[in-house]
Amino acid sequence: MSDPALQKSRKTVADSWMIIFADLLALLLTFFVLMFSMNSVQVSKWKAVVEALSEQLNPERAKVDDTDWEKVETALVYREPALSLVYLKRIFEDKLQYDPILQRSSITVLDDRLAISLPSDMIFEQGSSELNKEAHRAMVELGDALRDIPNRIVVVGHTDLEPTSGSRYPSNWELSLVRAATVAKMIEKAGYANTIEAYGNGSSRFHELDENIDLDQRFVLARRVDVMIHKDEKN
Repeated sequence: MSDPALQKSRKTVADSWMIIFADLLALLLTFFVLMFSMNSVQVSKWKAVVEALSEQLNPERAKVDDTDWEKVETALVYREPALSLVYLKRIFEDKLQYDPILQRSSITVLDDRLAISLPSDMIFEQGSSELNKEAHRAMVELGDALRDIPNRIVVVGHTDLEPTSGSRYPSNWELSLVRAATVAKMIEKAGYANTIEAYGNGSSRFHELDENIDLDQRFVLARRVDVMIHKDEKN
């Protein structure tokens, strides 16, 4: 029988290479750590390597499809839908009937917009763009009615064929534009959330009035400011 002490000694000698190998690995690791510490690392490149390895070595990574982010961002912008013009016509006919000036306005549904035609003779002095006291109150009432609608609003001024007198407004175009801007500012001041575009047409649309109407009445109809509520929403 073999001596147990001799067998144990032989086993120790046989396993001793593992100790030497472990020491060698420790020395190599120390060497590479020292080499790494003495070199400057470019963080951007290091991150790129880490991310590339993480992505390629992750078996559960999700497949990312090509996406048109421009369209995605557009889709994420909430747009409140514009209100029906026929519905708005009924609403404004009800709201505007209590004001003596606004009840004289005409409300017409056109192809892509609702026109509230305000009689200029009742809200402006002749040849002026300043609102009278009653008109000021009426415009506040109108602005309050328009405050919460999402539709785009444009204000357009018109005049009759009679030329303007005085140096303040050289032509009917300037007068109609300033009147439109005055009404637009009053609506915005009353709480409408977006900027309102204002235009002046002067007497250029006079020929569109019904020729069967008496000429004097056509002149009255021509002197107006149209508040146009468009079918699309405000920008």
